[in-house]
Parts: sequence; structure tokens; C-alpha cells
Amino acid sequence: MVRLRVSGTSEDLVLYCRSRRSQIWAESTIFTGSFGGLQESAMGPQRLQHPSSRGPLAWLLLLLVLPGAAQGSFEVSVSLEDAVVGHGGSIRINCSHTCQDPGARGGVETSLIKTDSESGPGWVAFLLTNITEWASSPQCYFICGGNTTVAAANIFAYRAPEQVVLEPLPEMELGQAYNVTCRVLNVAPVTHLTVTLRRGGETLHTETFQNHTGTGLDDITVTHEITPQRSDHGQEITCHTALDLHGSHFENSSSAVELKVYDLPEEPWLQTSRYIEVGARPLARCGVAGVFPVAGEARFNLSFGGESLNFTVTTLDNTATAQGEVWSPSPGQHQLNCTVTVGPVSRSAGQSVLVYRLPEPVLEVTESRTLVNSSVTVTCRSPEADPPGVLLQLRDAERVLVSSPPAQPLVQLQLTAGEEDNGREFTCEATPVSGIPAMKRTSARLTVLYGPRMDDSGCPREWIWKEETEQTFSCLARGNPAPAVVCTKDGVPVSIGVQRQVRREDAGTYHCKASNAHGSASRDVTVQVEYLNILGLALGLVGALAALTGLGVGGYMYYRSTRIRNYRLRQQQAKQAEQGKPSEQMSLNGATQNTPELEHSV
Repeated sequence: MVRLRVSGTSEDLVLYCRSRRSQIWAESTIFTGSFGGLQESAMGPQRLQHPSSRGPLAWLLLLLVLPGAAQGSFEVSVSLEDAVVGHGGSIRINCSHTCQDPGARGGVETSLIKTDSESGPGWVAFLLTNITEWASSPQCYFICGGNTTVAAANIFAYRAPEQVVLEPLPEMELGQAYNVTCRVLNVAPVTHLTVTLRRGGETLHTETFQNHTGTGLDDITVTHEITPQRSDHGQEITCHTALDLHGSHFENSSSAVELKVYDLPEEPWLQTSRYIEVGARPLARCGVAGVFPVAGEARFNLSFGGESLNFTVTTLDNTATAQGEVWSPSPGQHQLNCTVTVGPVSRSAGQSVLVYRLPEPVLEVTESRTLVNSSVTVTCRSPEADPPGVLLQLRDAERVLVSSPPAQPLVQLQLTAGEEDNGREFTCEATPVSGIPAMKRTSARLTVLYGPRMDDSGCPREWIWKEETEQTFSCLARGNPAPAVVCTKDGVPVSIGVQRQVRREDAGTYHCKASNAHGSASRDVTVQVEYLNILGLALGLVGALAALTGLGVGGYMYYRSTRIRNYRLRQQQAKQAEQGKPSEQMSLNGATQNTPELEHSV
């Protein structure tokens, strides 16, 4: 049996149909407008969809519009603990009415599981459990005086993200673009989800999903591109989620990921020799400036000829330098490479190095110890070099004696050994013709053997000494080997090179003889000793004194006689002047005979 109830206002007409067997109600608005315009009509059966998308079977409703619809209505209300419930959770629904009929009956129509029903005057309550529908609309209905009124409630199920994962970020190169990706796992409803990416306290990107089409659990991925700067180094990136469900707010966040930004703005430099001899181990240096964030982050790789080198690294401010030994066992062109890495940034530098072999030249002297006036041949030659081609020069301490053309493997010099060649040093020099700035030398000294030679430079023929002075008797001779010199005086050997006090008996002739394995030479040396003669000196002094005395007496007598004559002359002139007689010329050497002699002591 199906019962039909009509309720509504002047604007809407709502038909209710009830099946006593199924106790299921359906409602449908079939007319909008004025009751005055309602015409009697007959309609065929219609299928009405339950408000829930997963509700029970739709009802068949036979609608018949009758003139003079039923009069009277009452209100039904729905109360929920919360309109939002976690997926699989439970919620209590309470239905109440305003019908005055104590026999009014009602319940909840829903596809959800109902348990723990309770009722009382004007109300009925149920516990809805295991709510897995993301959106449902349970309906409360009551029948009062043959009329039925229905009220619906909306329940939303949600699941907060099972996990918010911020994918690891690589080490970043300054100025390059990178994606920051956040994955939100098992979240619903996505249409109410907001995902925010932050760098420290700064919001980088916010994304919502109102246009998402799915209704169930879903995984969401949010990607945002960033271009890191130096100020971003050490900053933390986080991903935050928020579910906004009709007044309820659920937040979650990921673990932080630190930004690591690196930069090498300058190319590295290499410092080493362009030419390296086989077996040599010169130093190679590789450095780079402007390392960010710190020079200690720089990593080096030094290789030579494909082989890694051992090296040490030093830092100063933002500059890092690696230093290691370069070597190779084989000649040829080899590549020296240096790679500097900081984070994901790498810079490289390379240099071609020529490894060469230049053997020591060979210097040969036919007789390194030879007799004076012997013929000597000096040969300078070089073993094979790599690269081939060597320029040879034979020289002594003063000048180049002979040079070779590039293709000639040796040079020679012939000479007759003289005394002046004794101790002469010859040098053989080898230089690569390829332009390699290298030179090898080998030296040899010539020894010339000859008999003793004695001359004034080493053994003077005459010595003049003063008695009681300190003197050294010396007589040297040249020769190779050095000759032994023996001097005698009157057959008695004398010491050579020893200082002694000179005596008169040291005067005389000394006979000196020098000898070695190649001959001998002799030389006579005369020594004169000067000394003072006391007797002669005394007699000389007496004679000199007597002579001086005689000279003094004679001088005095001459002086006295001259004074006397002058006095007498003045006396005579004075008398004549008194007598008026002309003056007579007086000889200073004598007086006239009538002039008396006067004695006067002066």
C-alpha cells in the first residue's frame, strides 16, 4: 500500500509517498508556482534518487494530483555532534519534531550503519558508525496525523594526510633552477586541501584543489621551481597542509629540508713547469678563488698522464690551493689536469707538459795525468736524448773551446800539455736543440806532471836582514808533484819557513835543492846581516866633537878681533873730528903706524 501526502506553500508543492512495507520515504518537488494554477493531471510512475549517492534502492512513486490538497504541517529538525568526522569514525544524530500528536512516529533514513537507537517524546537518536562515505545526507522523518515531514543533514568524512613528504633537495648551484616537490599521501577530501611551501618564515607557493574531481582518498603532488641565491644557503624548506571542513581545520607539515647553495665563480689556475725531466718531481699547484660558502668545502682532483697525484690542500679566506709532486717515468707529452668541486659545481683546468730525457754528457781525457809536453785529447759526447738532438760545447773556465753542430754527437780538442795546463778544468755542456730550457754538465781536471822549477818569485837569490830582527828563511819550488826543497849552509841543513831571530853568523851563502820524481833544481841564496860597529862609532863621535870644538874656538877668535878693530876705528874717527882734521881711511884689516894699539875685551 502506498500513501501519498502533499505539503507545501503557495510557491512549492512537495509530494511524499510512503510504502508500509519498506517504511521508506521519498520526496520530490514536482511543481513550482501557485496552487491556483494547479491542474489535475495524471502521471506515470517515477524513480526518485535517494539523497545519498550510495543510498538504497530508489522508490517508485505514483503521483496523482488531486484537487484540494491536505491541510496542516509540522517541523522536523536534525542535530549532529559534528558535521565532520574522521574516515571510519562514528557520529550521533538526533531527530526531533513539533507535532502535537503523542503517537507521532519517525526515524532516520540513511545508507550508513545505525546503532544504539534512543527515543523519547518528540525525538529519536541514533549512532551512525563506520562512516566511510566521504559525503552523506541522512534524513530524519516523522509522521504526524497522517502527514510526513523530512529534514536532512550533511555529514562529511575526512582523512588527514597520512604523510607529508618533502622530497630531498640536491646540493644546488647558485643561479640554477631546481624543483621543490611535496607529496601529500592518502588525504580526503582533496577539494578542501591547501598545500603551502615555505622557506624559513617566507611563503614560496600556495596551492588549492577546488577543481579536483575525485571524491575518495588521493595522493597529491605539489611542485614549485626555485632559483637559489647565496642568502638561501642554510635556509630550511618545509611543506604545510591544511584541511578546511566547514569550520574544522586540520594541519600537518613535513620535516624540514636544508638548502645547500654552492658557487665557483672563477676558473681554477694551474702552476707548474712546461718541461719536466724524467725522474724529476717538481711541484704543481692548482688554486681557485671565490669559493662559496667556504673555501674548506672545495674538493680537488689532480692527475698527470691519467694517474692521480698525492697532494695537500691549504685555504686562505675564500681561496683554496692544492699542491702535489708531478712526475713520470717515461718521456713524452703528458696532460696535467686539475678539477675543483664544491657541492654540484665543478671547474677544471689543464696544461700540457713535456717530459724529456737528457742524459749527463760524457767527458773523456786520454790521460788525465800526463807528463809535460805530452799530447792530450779531450772528448765531449752525449748519449741519446728524448726528444733527440743535443748541442754540445767544450769549454774551460775562461771560454768556449769548441762547439758541435746539432747533428754531431761529439766534439774533441787536442793539445800539448804545458805547465800552465796543470789543474786546468774542462767542462762538457749538453743542451737540447728542441728549445727545452735545460742543460747538463760534466767536468774533468787535467794533471800535468813536471820537474821542479825555482825562480825569484818562490826562492829569492838574496836576503838582507837586520841583526836581532825576526825573519823567516823561505825557498819554494814549483813542480808536480810538489818538490821537496832542502837548503844547507856550510853543509849544515837549515830550517825553511821557520821564523827566527837574526844573528850575525846567519850571513852567508845557502845552497837550496828541489827535487821530485821528475827531476831536480838548485839555487844559491845569499843572506846579508846588517849590524852596528861600536868602536868606529865612538871614534867618529870623538873626532866630530874635536872638530866642532876647534871650529868654535876659531870662530870666537875671529869674532873678537873684528870687534876690537871696529872699536879702534871709531875711536880714531872721534879724535880727528875734535881736531878738525880730515878723516883718514882706515883699513879694517889694520891701522897706520902712528896709531897706538888698544886692547879691549869684549
